[in-house]
This record gives sequence, structure tokens and C-alpha cells, in this order.
Amino acid sequence: MEFEKLVRERYSVRKFTDEPVSDEDVQKILDSIYISPTGQNKQPLRIWTVRSRERLADVKRITKFHYDAPLTIAICAVPGEGFVRKSDGCDHCVIDAAAATMQAWLMTEDIGLGAVWVSDFDSNLQDALFPEMKGTELVALLQIGHISPESKPLGWHSKKRDRSEMFFEL
Repeated sequence: MEFEKLVRERYSVRKFTDEPVSDEDVQKILDSIYISPTGQNKQPLRIWTVRSRERLADVKRITKFHYDAPLTIAICAVPGEGFVRKSDGCDHCVIDAAAATMQAWLMTEDIGLGAVWVSDFDSNLQDALFPEMKGTELVALLQIGHISPESKPLGWHSKKRDRSEMFFEL
């Protein structure tokens, strides 16, 4: 897909079919994460794919924002492993995880699937249900699947702040 079309037409898909995501497509998405940019190439990321019914049920337990996608990719940052800005100590691990999430989302769209980025979840329950993620900061539950024919962007998707409130020149 042409990049400009991709970024203009992408939206948060909240209705998926039951069709599983192929291993080949999962690998393409994971590859896009693997090559995503990180500060000083430190790669402070840990990624988990969730496809089993049991573990997808656990995802549903930690967030009300679950849309029955057949695949969830949990993208986590590892505090202390990322680039840290010396002037203020800002650890860029979460920024790196956000960049990886966006890159994965764009790949998902490029291969003809849909996704929604969920970042509202119960982190305490996440720690209990996903002990594998201990020591990381969950940044995104990227829910991925084949787009249902009934799917459409929510009404507020295309509402944008006035450009004069966002763009400035120095």
C-alpha cells in the first residue's frame, strides 16, 4: 500500500472476524518491530504474542477494551535498558516501545489486516496474570485481526485539532 494512503486511511479497528492471523503475517509484524528504531539502538523491548484462547481470556481480564481479535501483541519496554537523556534522566524505553507499536500497526495495515492499540488496562492485574512480563512496562496491547465487514472508524476518528494549535515555526 502506498504510504500516504496507508497513514490517511488507517483507523482503530474494533470489529474483527474469527479468522486466525497466519503465522506468516505474525512473522511480518514481528519483523517490523524487530527493525523499528530505538534510541542509540539499545532495543529495550520485550514482545509477547497472545493467540491461545486461555491467554486471550487473560487479556480480556485486564482490559475492558478488548475486541475479540484473534491476536494480541503485547509490546513492553524495559526500564533501564533504553537510551537515557543525560540532561534530565528521561528514559526513552517507552518512546521506543511506542515507535515499535506504530511500526507494527502500519505493517498490520500494509498486509491487509486491522489493529487497535489498547493502552488502558489494569497494570496490577496484568502483573498477576502475566508474570512473564515482570520487570517490563506494558505500553501496548496491539489487537490484530482480519477486519470485519461491519468495521468502521468511530465518529471522532477524523476530528482534528486546528492546525494553528499544533504547528508552530521557530
